[in-house]
Formats: sequence, C-alpha cells, structure tokens
Amino acid sequence: MSHDSRQQHGSVRTARSRRPVRAARPVSPLKVSLAVVASLVVVVALFAAGIAAEQYSHTRSAAVTATTSPPAKVVPAGPGFGDAVRDGKFQFVVSAMDCSRTSIGVERLKRTAAGKFCVISLSVRDIGDGTKYFIGYPQKARDASGGEYRIDELASLYANHGTDAFLKKLAPGKKATSSLVFDVPRGVTLATLELHDSPFSGGVEVTLR
Repeated sequence: MSHDSRQQHGSVRTARSRRPVRAARPVSPLKVSLAVVASLVVVVALFAAGIAAEQYSHTRSAAVTATTSPPAKVVPAGPGFGDAVRDGKFQFVVSAMDCSRTSIGVERLKRTAAGKFCVISLSVRDIGDGTKYFIGYPQKARDASGGEYRIDELASLYANHGTDAFLKKLAPGKKATSSLVFDVPRGVTLATLELHDSPFSGGVEVTLR
C-alpha cells in the first residue's frame, strides 16, 4: 500500500464520528418528596424510641427504689384497756370507761356534773412486800388536747358506795376494784389516764380507747 493510501485510510479513521452523550434525566419532584418524607419518618421513629427508652429507664429505677426502700416503722400503741401497768408498789388494770352519766348517787346522796361524768373502772393490786393504801385524788385524766382533769372526790365516793372501795388498804398480793369519776365538759373526750401509787410517784399512763 502506498503512503498516500495509508494517509487516506488514517484520515478516514480519524474522521469517524463519536457516539452522542446522553443528557442526565431530571429527578422527579415526587421522588424528592418521598425521600424527604422517608427521612422524616426515620427521624421521628428514632426520637420516639429514645423517649420510650428513657421512660422505661425512669420506671425501672422507680420500681427498684420502691422495692429496696425499707419498710415504715410501726410505732407500737401504748397500754390500754385490759393491759396491766405498774407504778411503784401497785399494779393497775383499766377495764372500762363510761361517759354517759350526768349524775351519780341517789336521793340526797347525789352529785350532778357541771358537764358529764366519765366513770373509769379499774383494779389495783399490791405487788409490794408491805401494806399500802390506794387513794383516788393523785389520779388524773387528760383529753386529746392535753387538758388535765382531777377526780371529783364526792362523785367518786358515791360511785364506790363509801370509802372502803375508794380508800382501800391493801395487803401484799391483794387486789381491789375501784371507780374514778371525772367531771368533764360535754364536748370533751378523755384520751389518757395517769395512775399513781402515791401523790409523789412518777405515774404510769394508760390510753383510754
């Protein structure tokens, strides 16, 4: 092949046209919107999952705290009706309280309350090693507000039918029953009774309930 022929053939090869480049297709607005919505759904789901996990953590912590908290202490109630209590050489058992009466006694030997009478029934036992007298006037009662009441001695004398039961001489081991009478206002409720074996003893408290 001659030089001219090769040159002509190269020229033809060089002059061959290239394939046209396709232009990029425009993105559909619908697809863009769907992508944005999908991204928002993922973000919302992750946010909700985080809130749920935090709430579960708080609930679990509260449950553990409630489970491990020590139980509340129960304050034992003080002695009341039927309980034996001691002051000095006497043991007392309060059995009942009746606040329904406004007078005590019969005919001329009768006492009328300014408010109402509360009659407290109790037994007294000498637990010492010597003879001792139980007397009524050191005994006292209190209402829920702390108001203090002394016995009505005359009404107590009538309630006990004389001094033998109210001012009682007790030998060691012996027991007597007695009634203590308090004149209290009509709207007052007695809450406690303080009992003494003598006017100078420390006393012991009984709840009237």
